[in-house]
Parts: sequence; C-alpha cells; structure tokens
Amino acid sequence: MKQTFPASRSVTMEDVARDAGVSRALVSLVMRDSPKVSPAKRAAVLESAAALGYSPNRLASRLASHRTNTLGVLFLDLHNSVFADIYDGITEGLAGSGNQVMVAVGSADPGTELEAVRSFVDLRVDGVLLAGYTGSSEELAAALRGTPGVVITREMDVDGVDSVLTDDFRSGALAVEHLYGLGHRRIAHMGISDWLPYTARREGYLHAMREFGLEPQLVHSDMTERGGRAVMEQFLDSGGTRPTAVFAHNDLTALGTMEALASRGIAVPGDVAVMGCDNIEVAASPLIGLTSIDQHAGELGRVAARLMLERLDGRTGPAVVEKLAPSLVVRNSTVPAVR
Repeated sequence: MKQTFPASRSVTMEDVARDAGVSRALVSLVMRDSPKVSPAKRAAVLESAAALGYSPNRLASRLASHRTNTLGVLFLDLHNSVFADIYDGITEGLAGSGNQVMVAVGSADPGTELEAVRSFVDLRVDGVLLAGYTGSSEELAAALRGTPGVVITREMDVDGVDSVLTDDFRSGALAVEHLYGLGHRRIAHMGISDWLPYTARREGYLHAMREFGLEPQLVHSDMTERGGRAVMEQFLDSGGTRPTAVFAHNDLTALGTMEALASRGIAVPGDVAVMGCDNIEVAASPLIGLTSIDQHAGELGRVAARLMLERLDGRTGPAVVEKLAPSLVVRNSTVPAVR
C-alpha cells in the first residue's frame, strides 16, 4: 500500500526508497539519470516518486557536483532592444548545453552592476556574462572572485574574463565615410557622457573627420530616445550652425534626434541626414528607415555563449578577445547633401 504524507511535510528520497523497496543510493542514481540502474528498478522508483509527489532538490544535487548549470547575465539597459538581440544570441548559443540563465539590469550604475555580479556569485552561478558593463576591471575581478566571465561590447583586462565586441572605432569612422561620400561636410556626432567607457565610436568619428579635413561638431546625450530629442532641441534653440548630417551614438538617440528635427519642421533626410548605430529592429521599419551601423548583436551573444561554454569545459590560459567587424546598412534617412 502506498504511503501518504501531510501537505506540510516534504517527501524525501528516503520515503521514495522505502516505498519502492530499494536503497536511498539507488533512488539518488535514478534522480541523476545514471545509466547504472536497470529499467525495472528505474520504473519502480519513478512510479513511487510520482505517487508520493516527490520533487527532487535540483539545486542541492547541482551543488554536490560543484556545478549549478546556471549562468548570470547582466544587461546595461533592457529598454534598448540591442540588448534583447544580444540575449537572443546568448540563449541560442547555450541551447542544448543544459544551462539556465538569471538576468539582472545594471542601468549604467557601477554600484548596481557590482551588486548584481556579487549576487550572482553568491548564488553559485557557474559563470557571468555582462553586456554593457560600465565599471572598472579591478572592481569586476573583485566581484567575480574567480568565477568565469565574458564581457560583451567591451574589452576588459581581467584574468579568466573573455571579451567579445564589435569594432566601435571602425563604426564611427564608417559613419563619417558614408556621410562624406554623400557630400556632407558639416557632420555632427551625438555622443555619450565622458564617464562612460564606450567612447570608441566618438574616437572613430574624430579620426575620420580629421582625415577628411572637417571640423568636428560634438554634442552629448544619454543613449536614450528621450535624451537625443532633448539635446537636439537644445542645440536648435542655441542658434548654432545646423549640421547637414548627424551621426548618433546609437539608434535610440538617432530616433530622438529625428523627432526633434521633425517637431521644428526640419525634414529628414532632405534638410538633415541622420544615422545611428546598433541596427536595432525598429530602425528597419519602413516608417523610419534609419541608416545604421550593424553591430551584429545576435552574433555577439552567440560568440559570448561559446566562449563561456569553452571556459566551463576547462579551457584555461589568457583571456580571449574576439572583435567583429561592423557593417553599414543604408536606408532612407541619409541622402546626398543639398549643394
């Protein structure tokens, strides 16, 4: 006769073993899918487990094997769909590996980021992937405490932490080359705050502007659509010489720039050409048609997942850096300059 237990009492492995007439060790082997158990014994144990409502403590069994099959993933901003594309790439890269992910958001706050990383480590994740990390190498190393890591969109100098990114310097130069080729000479760049460690796009812009003998025109925003709109409105109110083209740090800022220009009756691209960077899905909308620099976000996620799995499989040695080449995606928001 099968046993029953009060709802308040958890069914244990010992209960299943007693009900099935086997040892606790054999029940443990069944729950771990060991091939050492005969089909008949496995069936008996599983029948008893189902009848008793036994739920194995997967976390305990994982900790016993020194692996949790769990990875922490930290994103800078979930409002920017480029990070959703990176997430899709990560999950594709991890498919079939048996690993699950826990997600946290840093929100461009180094303190919040480090707290999330420390929480991941305290929860015994096997590794941490960071997309858009803004803190320092030293802080990251201290927070990880030896846990394998992969930083996405930025190169870091931390032992055991690999990096995967797109060549942002080339992205900035590629944008200027495209706009210059269309005849634009007053090319502004809407960049990000100096304290953020993602200035390579701006550096690429400045390098290309010097190469073409052009005067740089820099304004700063916060990487959001709202920020791009506000900064462009302030610039238009300042009475400064209006550029014929704007290269924004990312697509969201470019969208905000287009909104501000449209609200003042300034046509895009007829009066001002606008282009962004990241090539998020909305940029391809026929209603927007934003020219952008494709950062291959999905591929960044897939490469990061591969690097992490290699670390978990025992790869040692120096940190690996993989850098992807950006590509130009031309749409309706950039046309030849009016002479």
